[in-house]
Amino acid sequence: MKRTTIKKILLVQGGLGDSVGPALEQHGYRVAWVRSARTALEFIQKDLPALVVIDVPSLRVGPERLCLSIKRVGNVPIILIGPETPPGAVAQNGAAAPACADAYIPRPLQLRRFLSRVEKLMPEGQALELRCGDLVFRPANGILRKRSEELYLNPKLSKLLQLFMQRPGEVLTRKFLMQQVWETSFMGDTRTLDVHIRWLREAIEDDPSDPVYLRTVRRQGYRFENPKARK
Repeated sequence: MKRTTIKKILLVQGGLGDSVGPALEQHGYRVAWVRSARTALEFIQKDLPALVVIDVPSLRVGPERLCLSIKRVGNVPIILIGPETPPGAVAQNGAAAPACADAYIPRPLQLRRFLSRVEKLMPEGQALELRCGDLVFRPANGILRKRSEELYLNPKLSKLLQLFMQRPGEVLTRKFLMQQVWETSFMGDTRTLDVHIRWLREAIEDDPSDPVYLRTVRRQGYRFENPKARK
């Protein structure tokens, strides 16, 4: 599996890298992690990242000051992660997003929401791109390229393919897929999943009835494989 994000996402401060960093890397992004505002500015001056993520509570400087300093170096999108501010309350200690930030996400952090915002803020040409065999897929816009053919996948098919391509070789259970794509644990009727698996195979396989990418693991689920890796 190859990942083609060119520039890094810079994580700033605290223990943020312990949770967010691995999640970003698992989803195909290159990540750098620094612990201080000063180190962040030094990094940005040498190697302008595609996106900066800042853990607000661990800052020793105000988030607005750091945001403005970053924007002076380069026009880089900035996401702040900080404490939740009650509706209508006056934010203090940097709990509200400065005007120079592009997004503010409160804790407790919801990774799915965070990763969605990351995809939207990544600059053109820097969006996540997943590759396997003859397939090239961009989850942000649902565009799948298979050799010279280009297809658009609807949101459900896009989510399914992204899950499979980011977990090559793993067996993904039907329950897991239903939870991740349809946000339900109800297993009384999985015909919807069966239909979407068939549609996905029609998009990615040369022969959907004899799949080489998306294999069925009997009584367990499905496994995504790179057919060229087996040769």
